[in-house]
Amino acid sequence: MIRPVVRGTIKTSVKLAVDVKRAAHEINEDISDIAAEASAEAFAADVRGDAEVPRQGTKKPRAGKAVATD
Repeated sequence: MIRPVVRGTIKTSVKLAVDVKRAAHEINEDISDIAAEASAEAFAADVRGDAEVPRQGTKKPRAGKAVATD
């Protein structure tokens, strides 16, 4: 009597784990695509010499933060 309940619970848990793993994989792919696009845009802007896109390794001051001047 308990065996079908346990079996159903385990089966549901395994299906849920597979679904979560699939969703995480899709999210990872989306993030990788966005990162690749941003990298390509930054590279293209660097090649063109656009001043709007900060060069790699430089920090852009945050809006609303005071910048110290001496």
